Amino acid sequence: MPEIVRIGGVLMSFSIDDNITVELQKLGNKAKRISNKAVRESAPIFAEELKAQTPYENVSDRSWKAQRQMDKKTGKKTTFKHMKDDIQVSGIDQYGHVNVGFGEDTYWRVHFVELGTVNQKANPFIERAIDSSREEYESKISSVIRSELGL
Repeated sequence: MPEIVRIGGVLMSFSIDDNITVELQKLGNKAKRISNKAVRESAPIFAEELKAQTPYENVSDRSWKAQRQMDKKTGKKTTFKHMKDDIQVSGIDQYGHVNVGFGEDTYWRVHFVELGTVNQKANPFIERAIDSSREEYESKISSVIRSELGL
């Protein structure tokens, strides 16, 4: 199959073996599947590091003043999940992304710890988890891609 290419204003003609073209098309078709597999297999690495880096404080009941007042009126005790126990890994979305983070019960509290408040010093545990898992995560992605491509 002859190909014509313009290079620097000069038309050049060359031939590509049909087998190479077919193999390149097959590789293009497999690319999304391979990248999705690599991301899916690598996401738990960050999830485990995030769990390890998430601070755990067992003195507080993790409720706020209004909630305690409501519990006192109703006579019941509301319990709340700890952030460390609510880490979730999503499925792959249409763009090939996986979300690793906190579930619906705890996500709203994370920024208080990560960024701090007027009364609480910042504890950037998510940033630490990203930094400490980056090398292992990239290595896992690379090894999955290599194995899928047969390299």
